[in-house]
Order: sequence, then structure tokens, then C-alpha cells
Amino acid sequence: MKIVFALVYLLTLTGCGMSEDDDTLSQNRATARVEKLVRDTAAALTPRPQLELIPVSVTPTACLDKSESLQKIVVSRAYWLRGVGKAQHMVVSRQVADYWKDLGFQVIAKSAKPDNPELSGVTEPDKFIVALTWASGDHIYLAATSPCVWPEAHR
Repeated sequence: MKIVFALVYLLTLTGCGMSEDDDTLSQNRATARVEKLVRDTAAALTPRPQLELIPVSVTPTACLDKSESLQKIVVSRAYWLRGVGKAQHMVVSRQVADYWKDLGFQVIAKSAKPDNPELSGVTEPDKFIVALTWASGDHIYLAATSPCVWPEAHR
């Protein structure tokens, strides 16, 4: 349960209010973008992992940015990287960081521990949050979160 709470908290908190043009970004386009970010990152990895959706990540959550409307949401997706053993975590982390940097993303945080693969970044210019996260049981997952957007029902 700690993993689920940490995932929801991280993805909800980090995606809010970061894009200057988020008013033009629909919930559907944001969903397509977070899916693409995770899938394209996973496709750049060797060995290529199997993606397993983390179901709690599909429910849009409230935007926590106080400068945004209380009606806005963030859209997230997170996938376990199956087939990636503990011995490969740091190799995968370096591949992810290199891939994101090659795309012009800002890698904004890396774990201070030398054997912890966690890192996060921000896409440019649309300000989506991307993350590679370690979870108990020595599993890792990729996640992406949109900036605050209006839900489809609001449009």
C-alpha cells in the first residue's frame, strides 16, 4: 500500500501547474502523451522490458497547484518494468537518463544512493514529469504525469 500512496502522491504533486499552455491541452491528449512517454522510454532500453500497467495510475487525480482551478486534474500512467532484474537496475537507470537527455528533457533528480536507480525529469517544452522509481521487492517502474488540465467533461 505504501507503493500506491507514494506513486499517487508523487505523480499528483509533481504534475501540477507547470505548463504555460496547459489550457489548450485536453485530458485525452494528455493521456496519449503520458502513455507515449512511458512506452517510448521503455522501447529505448536494453534489454527491452515488458510493461505491466499499475492500475491505480489510470485514475485522474486533482491538481494540487493552488494557482490552478480546483476543477483541473492531472493524468498519469505508471508501468512496472518486468524482466529487469535487480542487477540491471542501475544500467537501466543510466539508459533512461541518457535517453531523456538526448530528447532534451531536464533530468532534475537522481537518487543520492549509488545503488538506487531512481530519477525524475521534465519534458521540454510541455512540462510533463517523467520518473523511474524503485519499489520494495526490488522492482522498478516508469511513470509520467501531465501538467494540470481540464477534464474532458469540463470542455
